[in-house]
Amino acid sequence: MFRLGKIDYINLLPFDVFIKQFPMNTQIKQMIAYRKSYPSKLNQDFLNRRIDMGFVSSISAFGKPNFFCKAGIIANGEVWSVLVLPKQNKDDYQSASSNALAKVLKLQGEVLIGDKALQYKLSHTDYIDLGAFWKKKKGLPFVFGLFCFTQHKQKAKQLAEKFASKSIKIPYYILKEKSKQTQISREDILQYLTKIHYKIQNKELKALESFYRELLFAKIKKPKRNYHSRS
Repeated sequence: MFRLGKIDYINLLPFDVFIKQFPMNTQIKQMIAYRKSYPSKLNQDFLNRRIDMGFVSSISAFGKPNFFCKAGIIANGEVWSVLVLPKQNKDDYQSASSNALAKVLKLQGEVLIGDKALQYKLSHTDYIDLGAFWKKKKGLPFVFGLFCFTQHKQKAKQLAEKFASKSIKIPYYILKEKSKQTQISREDILQYLTKIHYKIQNKELKALESFYRELLFAKIKKPKRNYHSRS
């Protein structure tokens, strides 16, 4: 059995479809234990080795270059689902990378990520898109999440690299279900997913290096293990 962590947002809907279609026999698929949650929770699962592999915040791999594969959650410009709102300064408890990115970019306001941020973006104009802001400042994409592993290295690399290089078509019934669940139209979901790509190449590695340098300059530390968190 291997334990697979997955950020439970629309941006990884293609990964859900990929896993269902990935050529594994039924017995092996039944041996996959899923842990779906928000990024900062999965960071703790990764750091405490409660997952064997999966997508976590890119800040979790800070200083651990040998523990991630060449797949991530990446935006080359506007991302739509990572925003700073013109409100009192407030981190999003579900995020780590996005909170750190806002600090690195010296942006004031409330950080909002994920599906709730996408919902906000679709009905408001008073926000700063962090993907777009980073691109304007650095001329680079931003890697919000990384596919990391704690064991089963070869299986993790196989899964991650095949997913990142594959074009995924999302079936209508899955789009319909996700639209009903999130109250975001199918058209908006599909448009949003054009903002995201998953393959890490030279530009993305350069972007990660730039982000990690900024973390050092700003003296922002990566998440630490929370030994009391067992859920």
